[in-house]
Amino acid sequence: MSAISDFLAQFAHAFSHLVVWAYLLAILASLGQNVVRSRAWRNLLAATFPGANVRWRDAYGATLVKHGAATLMPMHGDEAIRVSLMKDRIPGASTAAVASTAGVDLSFDVLLTAVLVGISAWLGSSVVDWHEIAAHPVKPALFAIFVLAAIVTAVVAIRKKARGVGDELKQGLVIFKHRGAYMQHVLGWQLADFALQLALLYLMLVAFGCAATLVSVVLIRTAQRVTVSLPGFLETGSQQAMIIAILTQSGLPAGRALGFGLGSKVTLFTLNTVLALIAARVMMGPLHLRARIRAKLQKRDSPQAVRADADAAVAGPARSSNP
Repeated sequence: MSAISDFLAQFAHAFSHLVVWAYLLAILASLGQNVVRSRAWRNLLAATFPGANVRWRDAYGATLVKHGAATLMPMHGDEAIRVSLMKDRIPGASTAAVASTAGVDLSFDVLLTAVLVGISAWLGSSVVDWHEIAAHPVKPALFAIFVLAAIVTAVVAIRKKARGVGDELKQGLVIFKHRGAYMQHVLGWQLADFALQLALLYLMLVAFGCAATLVSVVLIRTAQRVTVSLPGFLETGSQQAMIIAILTQSGLPAGRALGFGLGSKVTLFTLNTVLALIAARVMMGPLHLRARIRAKLQKRDSPQAVRADADAAVAGPARSSNP
């Protein structure tokens, strides 16, 4: 019982001794991430559609909605929402071309994840147990083959279905045809987003009374990146377990590590959800669900609808009786 009480006491300590200034700065860092990342995507879209007026506020709103949906949609399903919202706000834009720019933007995250895994291994405290892989290489090799086969199969299937939209998909890569355009207009904003990611984690660690070091920040961000494609409950559970393992290795009590993990997760979830709802309301307008339901019920109960249902009921048996 003493172990449980100590754990709960440390968990409560993370919230009762919250460092408010660090907590507020972390929220500002999160808000800044949406700004700089949407700016990078807007510049990609502007290069893809040079004749269109691509507004940053549209890209910003779509990014906010995407981040709010990301908490509920695994495997980057939130990208479909971002693409759909932005496609309607660029005259003459196709879904494939806008999706291609989102793919270019997402590729930076994929490369960043690989870099983070490499840095964590170089620091000597990787989230991947390389010794276990070296001792038992068969299972990881089979898993890698399975993943590679799934990727190849998906690419072949996509190529068959996308033969008619190949030019539209290539349109999202136009920025690479202009020397230095990507580095000048996109990469700087993406690197600023990465810096804000690390600053956000550092400030959150300080806010919840945890040891904020370069190693812990890099390892936690690596854990978040490698689990981002898992379904919501698996992502959250895997992240919290890895965060506790990382922080307890530095001598932090498990209860306080869990307090940091859940506290930061709930904070960002609430912030992203509220911002996404506001952005969706501004971009899509009011849904008027009550009015739509009432109109549908009135249409169903109208004399024309009742007469049509009666005619269908009479015609059905008549058709079935004919040989």
